[in-house]
Amino acid sequence: MELFGRLDGSRRTSGFERTLVSTTPVTSTSDKSAATPPRRPTPADIELLAFAQAAELTARDLYEQAVAEGAGGDQIASLVALAAHHDAYAQSLSALLGTDAPQSRNDELFSSLKSGFGSDTESTALAAHELENTLVVTHTDLLGRLDGTEGAALVASILIGESRHCAALAALAGKSPVDDIDLFLTTSDVESLAPQA
Repeated sequence: MELFGRLDGSRRTSGFERTLVSTTPVTSTSDKSAATPPRRPTPADIELLAFAQAAELTARDLYEQAVAEGAGGDQIASLVALAAHHDAYAQSLSALLGTDAPQSRNDELFSSLKSGFGSDTESTALAAHELENTLVVTHTDLLGRLDGTEGAALVASILIGESRHCAALAALAGKSPVDDIDLFLTTSDVESLAPQA
C-alpha cells in the first residue's frame, strides 16, 4: 500500500478504491432538497417566535420590576444582568422576525407573575427560578415545533442560557445543589407556555 504520493504528485489507486468509487450510489439533488428544512422561519414559525419574543420581554420587565422594588441586595447586579440577557434574547428574536416581531411583552403573563418579583431577594430568586424553568420547558417545546433552522438555532441558544439562569437563581435563593437537588434538575412538573396548535 502506498502511503505517500509519487514524486510527480500522482498516486496509484487500489482496486478497492476503484470499486468503492464505482459502486457508491449517487443521489439526485432533488432528493436532498425535499429533506432539507427551510432556513428562514415559516409562517407557523413566525407565530411561535413572536410568542417567544413577548415572553422574553416579559421576563426582562419582571427582573426590572424586582430591581426597582429593591430586590437583589448585594447581588443586584445579577438581577440587572438577567434582565439584560432577556432583553438581548428579545432583540435577537426581533432581528430574525423583522417587522413580524411584536416588540411588546405578554401582559397577561406579566400580571400573573409580577407579585413574585418584589423587594425580597430570596422570594424573587425563587419566583425567577420558576420563570426560568418555565421558559426552558417552553423553548424546548418550541424547538420540537419549529421548521426553520435559523429560528431553531436561535431558540436553542436562548434555551442554554436560561437553563444556566435556573442554577444561578437557585444559588441566589440560598439553595444547595446537594440538599435541594430538584431545584437544580427537575422540570417535569412544569408546563410549556407556548401556544398550542
